[in-house]
Amino acid sequence: MRAPRFQYFSLEEYRERLDALRRRMEGAGADVLLVTSPENLCYLSGYQTPGYYWYQTLIVPLEREPVFVVRMNEASNVEPLSWVEDCRPYEDFEDWIAHTRDVLADLGLAGARIGLDYDSFFLRTRDEKRLVAALPAATFVDGAGLVEEGRLVKSPRELEYMRQAARAAEAGLRAGIEACRAGVTENDVAAEIHHAQILAGSEYTGLPIFIRTGARDAQTHATWARHPLEPGDSITMEMPGCINRYHAALYGQVFLGEPPDALLRGMEIGNGIMREAKAAIRPGVPAGDIHALVQGRLREAAGEAAQRNSRTAYSIGIAFAPDWGEGHILSMTQGETRPLEAGMTFHLLAGHVFLTGIARIKRSCCSDTVLVTEDGCETLTGGVEHKVYVR
Repeated sequence: MRAPRFQYFSLEEYRERLDALRRRMEGAGADVLLVTSPENLCYLSGYQTPGYYWYQTLIVPLEREPVFVVRMNEASNVEPLSWVEDCRPYEDFEDWIAHTRDVLADLGLAGARIGLDYDSFFLRTRDEKRLVAALPAATFVDGAGLVEEGRLVKSPRELEYMRQAARAAEAGLRAGIEACRAGVTENDVAAEIHHAQILAGSEYTGLPIFIRTGARDAQTHATWARHPLEPGDSITMEMPGCINRYHAALYGQVFLGEPPDALLRGMEIGNGIMREAKAAIRPGVPAGDIHALVQGRLREAAGEAAQRNSRTAYSIGIAFAPDWGEGHILSMTQGETRPLEAGMTFHLLAGHVFLTGIARIKRSCCSDTVLVTEDGCETLTGGVEHKVYVR
């Protein structure tokens, strides 16, 4: 290993990540793993680029140092960002699968047990089939989740970046709340959010900020879309921050005018359930138990219609588009039996209460990014009060 020019983690921490991955590879029966997801590449090596729409892989053998295979254009990011010393790029006109085959053959791994991440967005079906055909002496094994397992529990340095990301998310949310008033557009609000978020240190985030206003409040994952804000509108904002690719997120809600009692009551219920959920989060508790608790409290407080139709929380940390979360690794949802561990981080959505009978308002919303501690739960995004902000 060599120290890169821009180093966000110690070489010791990178070595620990690599050693732990190799132990999991041995358990899965893999002699070598081809890592293709941008989050996993960044986690293992420090390398990052938004140009992951081109094929790239980190070849991780059990017995020798890893080798990068990336597009020539992106090879300029390996030396300054990554500790990996062996990079073998391909030109745009070259066959990257043939190139990967040749690198594996050069490493003496053409007949090895090769682990592939079958859950990766970035291992295309055509590429996987061509790789299998190109290496007839190899045996291919499922390497999905081998890197991700190490990402679930965050190190002190990872948590430091997430705390910084939380401050950026809070700055964006405060600016968004202040910008909401009748007559401005969603774009005006988004501009103020981005200005504050970026000045607070945030990089580009794995997903955009979400802003739902008026009749669009019923939509999920709606972004700003030029619509003017009107009296009587509810404005819901879901806000990320990102530092060194590590994310934190939270929700906020604004109402223009006199808010309906049902909305205020929904926010009160949501805040209460958030407190109960946080009090129940601790090491050893099955992740699905938190979801069951939230569902039960929603049913008691607001009826069947108020229950969540999706997960209560999802793991959050290192991310690139198309997501800012790690919910594919672990979510608090029905039937999830894996226990919580100290150092896990989640975007906790327990404060969402679905409302009925209010025109143009689907739900009251509050959320936080939280950390599972040795004896409970710490809120990382505690800098903005959860309430209906009236403008």
